[in-house]
Amino acid sequence: MNKFLKTNSTKNRPYQICVRCVMDTSDPWIEFDSKGICNHCKAYSEKIFNSDDSKKNNEDLVDMFDGIKKLRNKKTKYDVAIGISGGVDSSYVTYLANQAGLKILAIHMDNCWDTPTAIKNINNLISLKNVEYHCEVLDWNNFKTSQRTLIESGLPDIELPTDSAIAAVISRVSVKYGIKTILSGGNYSSEGILPAAWMYNPKDSLFIKSIFKNAGKSNAIFKEFKFGLRDDFKFRFLYKLKTLYPLNSIFYDKESAKNILKKELNWQIYGGKHCECLYTKFCQLIYQPMRHGMDYRRAHLSTDICNKRISRKEAIDILKVAPWENLDLEKELSFIANKLGYETSELKEIMNQPGLWYKDYPNNEFLLGKIYNLYRFLTGRPLAKSWWG
Repeated sequence: MNKFLKTNSTKNRPYQICVRCVMDTSDPWIEFDSKGICNHCKAYSEKIFNSDDSKKNNEDLVDMFDGIKKLRNKKTKYDVAIGISGGVDSSYVTYLANQAGLKILAIHMDNCWDTPTAIKNINNLISLKNVEYHCEVLDWNNFKTSQRTLIESGLPDIELPTDSAIAAVISRVSVKYGIKTILSGGNYSSEGILPAAWMYNPKDSLFIKSIFKNAGKSNAIFKEFKFGLRDDFKFRFLYKLKTLYPLNSIFYDKESAKNILKKELNWQIYGGKHCECLYTKFCQLIYQPMRHGMDYRRAHLSTDICNKRISRKEAIDILKVAPWENLDLEKELSFIANKLGYETSELKEIMNQPGLWYKDYPNNEFLLGKIYNLYRFLTGRPLAKSWWG
């Protein structure tokens, strides 16, 4: 049963799936036009195919990297910081930046969930000329407690501690080394469709505090990983950090990128999207679909359909198989439970409880929305329709 949809949907309506992509009413905010086409693939297609994106070429990327080089000075050892996970997107950005002759500080936030393959990929990346490495290992006891707190909260986005910690670590380390530019592997090509209702803003400090307060725990446990709105503004305006997205400046083909990385760096495939992290694998392939009826594959496959990398029929056939079907489920659950300090039976019991939504916790959604839209207005950007814009 889709507990998330049943208990938290903002619209009381029967199941429906988009006739163009495979997004469905597991997103309670999804909208369909009179032809049955959803707002996600319409917005994505308009952005990709009806904009200047059609004129993308390598010159755009060259211009980006040349602009970074022009900012070089004797006081700065590195041109850019890049957060690396061993995954394809961040690896390919590092490869491209290295090919362009940039001086790179590769930063890895180690939350103690890396796969051996991801570690090998990271080691191959940091062996490149002009790439130096900084690894920050999180306090495991506090991080484990934070992850347990999120699982027990009933919320779908149990990756919130990781997402917040990544931003916090990369920003802190960049400032420490006097770096002004962060290169991100984030991209529209493979991540252009992702429902806002499936997650919530990790920068909402009231939301974070309410989760820990409800669990009877001090939010000081989360201090090391926190990256709230104030932190965002501090690094963005006081320290003048900016984040660029090189993969949005080119026609990014992930499969071609994998082949290049294999050939040039002996890069290895680690499984599905974001499965370079064992906890993300558990989150997206087991926890979220089982407890909340959220299947991230829908978003990824819908993006592929819009980019004509796969047919809708092929995507539907893939979705007929449960996300965890090819996993040794008992082994996976036993590993996760043991590492987090649960009995396997305890973890299963938690996952069988009704899921909650971010609206079930006190939050500053309205205030943050106003602040983001004010910032967008002042910078000449279109106003956001949701907190994450």
